Amino acid sequence: MGSKVKDIESPYATARPDDRGRITLGSSLTKDVSRFDVFFNEETGEVLLKPYKEIPATEAWFYKNEKAQKLVAKGLDAATGGKLKKIDLKKSSWIDNVEDDE
Repeated sequence: MGSKVKDIESPYATARPDDRGRITLGSSLTKDVSRFDVFFNEETGEVLLKPYKEIPATEAWFYKNEKAQKLVAKGLDAATGGKLKKIDLKKSSWIDNVEDDE
């Protein structure tokens, strides 16, 4: 199938194709999914759907910016640990005062 798939012991659901050969997955399997890659194993007849969630182009910068990702991760860790600190967002150089753990 092209991808290593963990063996699944029992089916998640049963679906029957309609008269046009379509199968409906339902909202629980398609929530927030923008597309699927479809893999087919001709030998076994198995079909694998690999879901994808796409991001808007205006947000792609974040995934290319390692420093921004580290700052967000640090903030999430601090919030989870109850270590929040107030900052003045109007202060133009507040980001320069953020400690860098690198």
